[in-house]
Amino acid sequence: MMRRYETIFIASPTLTDEQADELVKQYEGIIAEQGGELLKTDKWGRKKLAYEVQKFSEGYYTLFEMNAGPDLIHELERRFRNNDAVIKYLSIRMDEAEKAAGRTKQRIEREAKRKAQAGIKERSAEEVMG
Repeated sequence: MMRRYETIFIASPTLTDEQADELVKQYEGIIAEQGGELLKTDKWGRKKLAYEVQKFSEGYYTLFEMNAGPDLIHELERRFRNNDAVIKYLSIRMDEAEKAAGRTKQRIEREAKRKAQAGIKERSAEEVMG
């Protein structure tokens, strides 16, 4: 079953721009050969990391948006793990993230409605702090 995923990976800053582009092409090829549908490739370029990863303080960021099955994601992550040029990666199933955000919104709306029915007035931060 095809689902929507976002995968971001960070390549080593020791690569040249050409090598980083080649790495992105290589992973785009893997997505295609495994039957995934690549929706977007977003190359963010060389950026500073929030914290050191494998003694690096920056890396080449790339984001893939795709429709894929879980087998493709497993294969992609396996290849990220086995490639020394990739220092970090993360895949997120977007339909799950959107569903969770929707549940949170519904919960907040239910809570507000319940308080309104009970006659509980929302207090501002100034009222609470005195």
